[in-house]
Amino acid sequence: MSGTAIFDMDRTLTRKGTWSRYMIRVNRHRITFWMRLPFMALHAVLYKLKLFSRRSVKEHGLSTLKWATREHLEQMAQMFAEDEVANGLRLQTKSILASHRQAGDRLVMATAAADLVAIPIAKALGFDVIIATDLEWSEDQKLTGRLAVENCYGAEKLVRIVKQDAAETFARPITAYSDHGSDEPMLMWADTGIAVNPSKGLQQISERNGLTIVDWDSAAVSASQTEADGSK
Repeated sequence: MSGTAIFDMDRTLTRKGTWSRYMIRVNRHRITFWMRLPFMALHAVLYKLKLFSRRSVKEHGLSTLKWATREHLEQMAQMFAEDEVANGLRLQTKSILASHRQAGDRLVMATAAADLVAIPIAKALGFDVIIATDLEWSEDQKLTGRLAVENCYGAEKLVRIVKQDAAETFARPITAYSDHGSDEPMLMWADTGIAVNPSKGLQQISERNGLTIVDWDSAAVSASQTEADGSK
């Protein structure tokens, strides 16, 4: 029976986070960006100390892209996505996606990453539904430096998934994949939650709740792992 497979993107499908690397690629020739980088790093540290919100950190980074046109940013995002799909995925990402596709499962990407970068990566990988953090654009088609919606992270990600499910009804069973403890709500909501190369926090959550733990950077998919990953 066909179902639905929901995937986080950064460090689940990909080996590294995408947004910072995209932002640096776009700004790499701008001296003002490099001068500002230490302040952005400090902002991130203060977030870790719970003195600033995660959204404020993301919007600080967004503000460094306000100079560029939407056309330019989207072209850069497309090139970044092509490079990421060619060189930046975990070793087993494509085979896992292919196994779900062959089983007739619907593929859903649910990520806190900005839609600007998430959409071209998701499309290149053949996702059917994309849930990401939407960015706000001005009338002259430049970024305002603000998010258009709440950051699609943690509990908010599950809110977005449930809303999408209510609108179009995801086929059951639902299998969800993530690398990070912030996605505990999504993983526990799904019929099957799978921790992919998990962070220390998700490792502990997985052991406590009996979630399957898998390694997508190993050379081959074992029969037991293929079954755990929801193939039919």
